[in-house]
Amino acid sequence: MDLNTLFAQADTYQEELVALRRDFHRYAESGWSEFRTTARIIEFLRRHGLDPKFGPKILNLEYAWAYPEKKILKEHMDRAVAQGADPELVAQMDGCPGAVAVIETGRPGPVIALRVDIDSNDMEEARTQAHRPFRDGFGSVNPNMMHACGHDGHTAIGLVTAALLHEHRDELCGTIKVIFQPAEEGDRGALAMVRTGLLDDVDVVLGAHIYNSEDGNGMAGTQTGLYATTKFDVEIKGLSSHAGFAPQDGKNAINAACLAVVGMQSFLQDGRGCSRLNVGTIQGGTGRNVIPDTCRLRLETRGSNTDVEQRLYQSAQNAIAGACQAYGCTYTNRVMGICPTGDGDLDLAEKLAEAAKVVPDFHYTQTEAVQTGGTDDFSCMIEAVRAHGGKACYMALFTPLASGHHTTLFDFDESILKAGVKAFVSAVDMLMQ
Repeated sequence: MDLNTLFAQADTYQEELVALRRDFHRYAESGWSEFRTTARIIEFLRRHGLDPKFGPKILNLEYAWAYPEKKILKEHMDRAVAQGADPELVAQMDGCPGAVAVIETGRPGPVIALRVDIDSNDMEEARTQAHRPFRDGFGSVNPNMMHACGHDGHTAIGLVTAALLHEHRDELCGTIKVIFQPAEEGDRGALAMVRTGLLDDVDVVLGAHIYNSEDGNGMAGTQTGLYATTKFDVEIKGLSSHAGFAPQDGKNAINAACLAVVGMQSFLQDGRGCSRLNVGTIQGGTGRNVIPDTCRLRLETRGSNTDVEQRLYQSAQNAIAGACQAYGCTYTNRVMGICPTGDGDLDLAEKLAEAAKVVPDFHYTQTEAVQTGGTDDFSCMIEAVRAHGGKACYMALFTPLASGHHTTLFDFDESILKAGVKAFVSAVDMLMQ
């Protein structure tokens, strides 16, 4: 490929990249609700000559963590249609957001997968003139849904990358799959795509994520330090009674929850690596004079390797079971998300960083970016490709941010959009040499 020609074409897409990003931002959709987003992805790809795969063929719902019930899905789909999604496309999705564009060159070569995530966060966006998306009219219109992690930008980058590579497919070899993954937040969606066999023939899988930089636009060949994690919800069931007349007849679910929370903290230490445990929410009871018969907790465990994380998760389960037994309660546990560790291959990362040096939009490149303690279910794709001898990297795209990730004022310098396209294009060119 003539990279200079492709880079010049990427520059011509800057206005459309911004428009795409802002459209996705305005109509933010959180995990498993990305039906309008998916419709827009499909429409864009078709306009550029691609025939994307979507619907149940790209998602194995048995592994779709925290997948909503039909009533909730219908509400999401109805909202998507009301906000401009093609109703026929939404119906064809059959409850499965996300899409995959496959570019076949017709010539022998590697199979390369590029993954971008498409979901938003579950949070309210700031409504203040200091926040550019609100000030410029593209703040989220959907309650408790906001692109506060850059996935709107990732989606735009993936679309234009797919369009450019498809246009220049006669100059390429092998096969390229551009994966638009739903439900990354909470580590819920990647495994459902992996379990369809989507990555079984992939030689290299690459992802990319936008991060903060005070030194302008830059790029790292891969992230390292991502932890393994399990997200889970627990509901403890006790027995209500009058707190004054007959407290002995009740079984206090909140007391059981508190004992469990204290107990599970005892297992954080592990000589094999670092770990994290967080009880994010605890809700229970009905009134001050009623022994509480229910208590719900939302928790997560993390570990610097999967063995450490799974030991902590099982220990947390033991603490919950023991606390419930002590108070005569029962409990149910539901896994809401899961993924292994996700370090990229440093030898490949070094080559990606070297290839990115020709991207004029980058002020610097480096081999790795250490993201200790973070999680991302792209690691499920890394693990799947490595299982049959492939390679993987999760590139970091650096640019100035208005505020940190997962904050109500999150925004980024949109010049990183065309730089991200060029990073993917340059990576594909290098891998096909």
